[in-house]
Amino acid sequence: MSKRIPGLLAWAACAALTLAGCGGGGDAAIDGGTGGTGIVSTGVMTKGSVVVNGVRFEDTLANIVVDDTPKTAAALRDGMVVRVNGRVNDDGINGTAERVEAQIEVRGAVASVFPAENPQRFVVLGQDVLVDDQTVYSNLANFGAIAVSQLVEVHGLRDTSGRIRATRVEANQAQMADATVDEIRGVVSNLVGQTFNIGSQAVTSAGAVIVPASAVLQNGSLVEVHCTAVCILGGVFQASRIEVEDAEDGAFQPGNGQRFEAEGLISGFTAHPGSFFVAGTPVTTSGATRFEGGIAEDLANNVKVEAEGTWSGSALVATKIEFKRSVIRLQGAVANIVGQSFDLLIANGNYVVRIEVDADTDGAIPPAGPDCVQVRGERKSPASPLVVRAGRIDTGCSNSDRHFIQAPVEVEVPETTMTLLGFALAVGSATDAQPYRDINDQPISKAQFFSLVTPAGTNAANVAVPGTLVKVIFNDGASTVREAEIED
Repeated sequence: MSKRIPGLLAWAACAALTLAGCGGGGDAAIDGGTGGTGIVSTGVMTKGSVVVNGVRFEDTLANIVVDDTPKTAAALRDGMVVRVNGRVNDDGINGTAERVEAQIEVRGAVASVFPAENPQRFVVLGQDVLVDDQTVYSNLANFGAIAVSQLVEVHGLRDTSGRIRATRVEANQAQMADATVDEIRGVVSNLVGQTFNIGSQAVTSAGAVIVPASAVLQNGSLVEVHCTAVCILGGVFQASRIEVEDAEDGAFQPGNGQRFEAEGLISGFTAHPGSFFVAGTPVTTSGATRFEGGIAEDLANNVKVEAEGTWSGSALVATKIEFKRSVIRLQGAVANIVGQSFDLLIANGNYVVRIEVDADTDGAIPPAGPDCVQVRGERKSPASPLVVRAGRIDTGCSNSDRHFIQAPVEVEVPETTMTLLGFALAVGSATDAQPYRDINDQPISKAQFFSLVTPAGTNAANVAVPGTLVKVIFNDGASTVREAEIED
């Protein structure tokens, strides 16, 4: 069974392959049933029924498959990466799923665990698996409960290095798609004769059944490799079945002009407007593309986004890009450096944010002192204590080196305060001559500004919605607010 939306390229082959020959659905477009608008949506789900990309899909009558295994709706769990074929209502937040397919990236015994690394990592069948504060654990208390030789099933998203960013780690065999089969899903490399690699794991196809029979295995092929007996001999994975994702799965074929949403990590990014990939889906942006939870300058490889738009026949034409974790931007001074973390002192030290640096951070920790430093990152869960994981650190600051906090609004007191990162800021007393600005950087009145801001909450489908992204700029060397700007 194919696991890829037809016409989409494997994540690791994006830089090498072109979009030539990427056909759209045309007359084969999904109808998705009656009522509402047909949609294909891919991403990380939460339960209730199936919530993906901000839409709650009723799954009572859906055809549900978890890694080729027919299942009931009860098998769908938080953190699974799914594809949904169905329809979305006119409200844009409720829909009905006709088919839901959950994919896994690897299932097998844990070979090694690296708890001291940041981010923490373990290895299964030669696949590096990274976890973060949003990884869901099943039958495991946390990362510390993962043990060598333990059977696990990993759901997640591949980054540009081919590592799995785990969204769910399943250790309950009864909940696995098929606990009797070891499996790796990934891109073929180093193909010589009947041997090749997926990540660092050597695989032999000798004796394996190739599906479909007409498929040609080649470097860049996205495959699922299965083993049902002794799986590792001499360090080589003994494949019993290899499914080549040959773009023939009509159940998830979007038609030209059809609504299409894809969530995942960006790869192949160079510039906006332009073209790149989201979890292997080709995406194009234009000057008309809207951004939520961040701004265009926040686009970068390995950033997790949802691209929403329509299928052109060869690419998802994005009308909106939503950053799945709102991009936090901060300017302040560095203090209290401890290991790979430090405090950022903002607005004369009245607001203190702990910054955590890991192996993926672009930039090093600057020396402690009064010099202005800018941090771009993501707020970690849980909300307390307040920690921001740095994606990028710069010693060059904007806004004339004035300190600022840019984050989603959590609580609003009309025309008085806005709470960002847990700090109640006196935005209603901003001191600049024209202190309030809209998304186009045009001056507006205080009343207009507050009317355009929505705090975090849930929508009518009971799906969590982040607050409006706002930048609050402070006066030089003071805790008083100078300006407030809407960023999305």
